[in-house]
Parts: sequence; C-alpha cells; structure tokens
Amino acid sequence: MPNVTNTTADKYIDEVWSNELNLAIEFDLIIFNLFSDWTKRMAGSGDIFHLPARHHLTANTKSAGSDATPEAITETEQTFTVSTHQIVAQEIEDFAEVMVKYDLRAGFTEEASYALSRAMDVSAAALLDDNTTQTVGTLTAELTDDNFIRSWQYLQDSAGKAPYKGVVSPAAWGGMLKVEKFIQQLYTGDTGGKAVHEAQIGKVYQATMYVSQLTVGTAPNSSGHMWAGDHFFKIVKKAPKQDAWYSPLAKAWIVATDTIYGVFERQEADEAAAVTTVARLHGVRLQTLK
Repeated sequence: MPNVTNTTADKYIDEVWSNELNLAIEFDLIIFNLFSDWTKRMAGSGDIFHLPARHHLTANTKSAGSDATPEAITETEQTFTVSTHQIVAQEIEDFAEVMVKYDLRAGFTEEASYALSRAMDVSAAALLDDNTTQTVGTLTAELTDDNFIRSWQYLQDSAGKAPYKGVVSPAAWGGMLKVEKFIQQLYTGDTGGKAVHEAQIGKVYQATMYVSQLTVGTAPNSSGHMWAGDHFFKIVKKAPKQDAWYSPLAKAWIVATDTIYGVFERQEADEAAAVTTVARLHGVRLQTLK
C-alpha cells in the first residue's frame, strides 16, 4: 500500500522566504569622525589648500654702538589637495523591482551610505602609519604602559595641547584591558566595574582612546595613533549626496551616491628660532597587533 511521502506531496510543501535579509556585518566607523573638520576653511571653489608656516625669530644680544641685524625668514608651506571622489551606483530594472519582495532601492540607500562611510574611514586610517619618527610599540605585540607614557612624552615634548585622541585595534584594546592602571578604580575612579562589564577604558594619559576594526595593517599587524589637536584633519567639498533618474528605454532607476573629500596629516612647524623645518610632532604611531 503506497504511503504519502515528502516526494509524493512535494507540490504541497511550502518554501518560505524570510521577511528579513541576512545583512552583512558593519564595522564601527570611528576614525574619519575623529579628524578635525577644516571644511569651512576651504568653502567654495578650489582644490588645493595652502598652509604657510610661521617660525620664531631669534633673540640676539645688542652690542652698544652697533646696529642690530634685521632678520628675515624665507618660509615654506604645506599644500593639501582635495582629490578623492568616490561613488556608489546601481541600475535597478523595473522587472526586478516588481518581482522581488524586498525594497531594492531602500536597500541601496543604506548600503551606499555604509560603503562611502567605510571608504572614508579607510582613507583616514591609511594616514595612521606614516609617522616613522615618533613611534612606539612593536608590530604583532600588545601595547604596554611604557608605550603610552612615551607617547604622552612625545606630545608634551612638542607642546601638544591636551586633551589628546587615540585609536587602536580591538586586539590592542584587549591588551589595554590587561593593564591595571587603565581599569583599576584606584586609577580611573570607576566604581561600577565598567572595565569588566563594558570593556570600557578611561582616559589614558590625557588621551581619550577609541577602538576601530579598520586601523591600517593586515593581521597580525596594526598601526594606531595618538595625537593632539588638528594634527589630522579632513576637508569635505561635497557631502555624500544621492541622485536618481529614470530611464524610460531601460525601464530602470539609476541611483548613485557620491562624495568629494580629502584627509590629511599636517606637519607642525619646529619651535627652534630661525629654522624653516616642519615635522610630524603632534602625532605618535602606535605599532601593535590586529
């Protein structure tokens, strides 16, 4: 006697599509937002921002009966070119939009926003590895208390004004959670156990620290940074903006979002009198692990 099986009842068995999509994970977008915003300094037209230096003059001893020698310094400048133009675009045909149960155009808006924001963070992160003079730590190793003290000293040696900012990878952050000074309530004043419960770290030697999955470097290497003031800055000439038009021949919506910006690391003018040099004085590279 034949039985009703999953084979014979195949035409009656439902297939169910989820109402929600399995969305790709999104990293925390931190670094670009930490950069000082110099957009207003370059409002309007222009693609190159000029930053002339002004160095100190020399205090000389005046000899009786002798004229002083006037001093003139031929100054230099730094130039920063805003040239990064990034875009995300899709053409969504009517046929696909009608047949699909999901809102394709709404999904594009969300994905375009994340894609551009992530790209801006990656561009900013690439600058964290450029300072080869003021650098602490070792690639593939956790940062130590001495590393942070030396970073603080670098910034203090060049009169970098606190509060400072810093960003490291999650692996480096995990190493910081092992340093008693950074989590113990006697040092941090935290009586709620946030270091254990929330993986929270207080200020580290006048620096507010942040964690980012997008620090520069391929695992197990990572370069973070600790800096003062406007050492890193950004200029946004065109904020992310979405445009769309309908093609009657293609029977499709063409949707695009783009932005124009630049991210930069300035070099501070040296303190010594009558020099014309600049250097990366208000930043410290943190070599560590990912």
